[in-house]
Amino acid sequence: MISIIIPVFNEEKILKEFLDSLFSQTGSYEIIIVDGGSTDKTWEIASSYPKAQVIKANKGRGSQMNAGAKLAKANWLLFLHADTFLAPNTINKLSELVINH
Repeated sequence: MISIIIPVFNEEKILKEFLDSLFSQTGSYEIIIVDGGSTDKTWEIASSYPKAQVIKANKGRGSQMNAGAKLAKANWLLFLHADTFLAPNTINKLSELVINH
C-alpha cells in the first residue's frame, strides 16, 4: 500500500478535478488531505470524499506534509500537490514496485 499525502491551501478551483482523477486510479493506496487553514471551500470539497482522510495542520507545506506522514499507514509515502495529475494506472504501477521490494 502507498499513503498519498496532499497538502492543500485554498485549492477549491482545482481540488475536485484533482481528487476525481486521483480516485480513478487503481492500486492499493490511502489518501490523506492536509488543509493548512483554507479560507475558501477546500475543506468542504475534500471532506465530501468519504475515502479520504482530511485533517487540519498549521499552514506551510512542511508542517502539513509532516502531519499527514504521521497518520500514514503505509511504509511508502507519495506527496502530491493538488495541481499534479498522474497518468492512468500510475498508482497501480507504484504499488507493484512496493510489493516487489
